[in-house]
Amino acid sequence: MTYGASDARTYTVKDATYPKKGSLLTIQTSDGLVDLTTATEVCHLIAVDESSRDADGTLVASGATVTAIPVGGVSMVLMIASQSMTAGDEVFVGAGGLGTITSGSSKKLGINLGPAVTTAAGLVYPVNTNGAEQI
Repeated sequence: MTYGASDARTYTVKDATYPKKGSLLTIQTSDGLVDLTTATEVCHLIAVDESSRDADGTLVASGATVTAIPVGGVSMVLMIASQSMTAGDEVFVGAGGLGTITSGSSKKLGINLGPAVTTAAGLVYPVNTNGAEQI
């Protein structure tokens, strides 16, 4: 079975990791758990909500789950704050599960589809991820 960009699935999160809506995630090959990306990793998934909470509303530290979609198509992505970004800018996988316009050694995530903005913490921005690096 193949999954497309609109097929959300639930994944188990690495202990003490707390994805937010729009976080960039990688699947660890050692155990299949998802983790926030680092600047040199490939982004496999984008979170569509935050990490699971317990009955009291506290974020679960061990055995938490997150709903995510595979990279491909347009996704709303959390970005590193205070970056000047314009439509058509390349977006790269950054540290802490955030997107960045700074390439460095980062893997390409896609192309910004939004207007010219200065990014702000906690906001998501439209990125066409069809051109994301997978190696």
